[in-house]
Amino acid sequence: MKLRKNTLLPLMLICFISSGITLAQTNHELSFHGILVDIQGQPICNDQFDLTIKLLHESEQEALYLFRSSFATDEQGWYGFTIGAISRYFLDGGEFSKKVLLQIEFLPNEHTKWMEEGDDFSVTYTIHPLLMDQNLEFKITRMEGSELVFHSEDHLFAFKDQDPFAYLLGGFLMTDQPPVSHQFILDLKQWMSPHSMEDADSRGIKGGFPAGGYHRKK
Repeated sequence: MKLRKNTLLPLMLICFISSGITLAQTNHELSFHGILVDIQGQPICNDQFDLTIKLLHESEQEALYLFRSSFATDEQGWYGFTIGAISRYFLDGGEFSKKVLLQIEFLPNEHTKWMEEGDDFSVTYTIHPLLMDQNLEFKITRMEGSELVFHSEDHLFAFKDQDPFAYLLGGFLMTDQPPVSHQFILDLKQWMSPHSMEDADSRGIKGGFPAGGYHRKK
C-alpha cells in the first residue's frame, strides 16, 4: 500500500506541472472591432484618423506594446485592429496573474473630417486574466469600472462595451486559436450594432446597446 501511494504522488505532481506548462504556453490573440458614430448616433463612414494603441501594466508608465498608424472606417463606419500573442503580457513568474491596461487614443490627421485638431480622445480598458479550474478566462472593464458584457464559446471570448463614448461603439474577441474567423467578426458586429442606426438617438457618454445575446449562426 505504501508503494502505491509513493507511486501515485509523483504521477499527480507530473500531471499538475504538465497542465501548468500547457496553460503557460497558451497563446491568445486579441482583436478589437469598433464603429465610429457622430453625436446623433449616425455612423462616420469612409473617414480617416490616427490611432495609438498601447499596452501597459497597472502603476507602470513604460509601454509593453505600442503601435500607432492611420486607420479608415469602412462604408458602415467600422474599423479594427489585432494584437497577436497578447498572453505573454499577463504572465508573472509563469502564472497568468497580471492585469493589462489597453489604451486606445484617437487623433485627427490632415484627412480627418469628423473631428478637428484638439478634439482627440482616448478610452482605457483593463483586461483581467482569471484562472478557473485550470482554465484561463478573461474579464474586461472600462477604466471607470464598468464591466463589458461577456460571452464565451470553445476557444473564444467575446466582449461588448455597453457604456460607450459618444463617438465609439466597441467590442473585443479573444481566442487561443487565431486567427478569428470572419464569421465571428460578423457575429460580434451584429451583437454590438443598434437595431436601427436611423432611429438611434444621441447616446452621449451614457449610451446603451439593444438587448440580445451573442450567438453563432448555423
